[in-house]
Amino acid sequence: MADRSCVELGLLSSISLMASYSFFFFFFLLLLLQPLRSLSCYSAIFSFGDSLTDTGNAVYFAGGADPANRLPYGETYFRRPAGRYSDGRIVLDFLAQALGLPLVPPYDAGHNPEASDFASGANFAVAGASALSPLYYQAKGLNVSGEDYSLDTQLKWFRQMLQFSHIGDTFDDALFFVGEIGVNDYNNLLSMDGTSVDCARWLVPSIVQRIGSAIDEVLQTGARTVMVAGMFPLGCIPLFLTMFLRQQSDAYEPETGCLKSLNLLSQYHNLLLQNELGQIQKAHPRSKIIYADFYDNLMSVYRSPEQFGIKSTVVACCGGEGPYNFSFSVMCGDPTSRWCSHPLNYMCWDGMHFTEAASRVIARNIIDGSSAHFSNSTKMLADT
Repeated sequence: MADRSCVELGLLSSISLMASYSFFFFFFLLLLLQPLRSLSCYSAIFSFGDSLTDTGNAVYFAGGADPANRLPYGETYFRRPAGRYSDGRIVLDFLAQALGLPLVPPYDAGHNPEASDFASGANFAVAGASALSPLYYQAKGLNVSGEDYSLDTQLKWFRQMLQFSHIGDTFDDALFFVGEIGVNDYNNLLSMDGTSVDCARWLVPSIVQRIGSAIDEVLQTGARTVMVAGMFPLGCIPLFLTMFLRQQSDAYEPETGCLKSLNLLSQYHNLLLQNELGQIQKAHPRSKIIYADFYDNLMSVYRSPEQFGIKSTVVACCGGEGPYNFSFSVMCGDPTSRWCSHPLNYMCWDGMHFTEAASRVIARNIIDGSSAHFSNSTKMLADT
């Protein structure tokens, strides 16, 4: 029987449908991307997303009173807090450095005095951002707390930037990066009492459609190259492993220790996202739509961590108590939190975000083309 909460939200029509039908999607075949360095001489990077892509926006909006603005955040590379939810660099930083560009400055709602013209790009990503706006949740009878930093808001800032600058003239040589977004939507739902992973699964089409419409809007402004990150393995993150802590061994993948149901949710998200990108590519044949495969990229590490010099995959480097060194009451950066002495041996930094070591693996595979693909011919995939 379907969860009452799922039915009330209008997210489920019938759980049994998923067992009865296979959904086939036509989308452009993913051809291996040539090394990113050789694609073009990019002059700027403009980025959107959540905490995996944020380079300081959340710290700005919090007036500095944010965990990412105190040690041990930033200790590995910057030697100080740098607005990143990591011990060091994030994927966006590695991409910028590989392209010989400055690190992408936070937009700060247009109040960043150090990058007023944003000639080399701007980052609109904010920690806690959702793909869907509060209006969507209100229509479902939900009260999602927190400020609205959704894709709607980030696109509003983007349009604002276009009004006071001539940066749009350089979009032919700009890389637009749509970092992973959607995890906060799933977390908002999964945090509610009585809400199941099956319920969250029915949120996927709406999230993916919103991501697609945001990309389409960016392309309409003149963007020519857009890289879109897929969802990472949700079932391997200490936050969710703690939230769904259970004793049944069959709930976990034996080779990784990750939760099967949440990893299947990530796969479903990525399948629909790739299909959406294929449709966008057909509508914008002169543009380059690139899918960055975070899921397979990271799963290769979770399955064979020793090959990457990783010793701990599902336990956070910095956090509180519990089997995954994650606690909802003691977060990384709190005075009583504890952190490891060698973050480079860990996949997860604070129970929710990746270490610089993990981000380096993701970025390296994107740059050399092993986990980034063009969408430019037709393929049929079955929903699993």
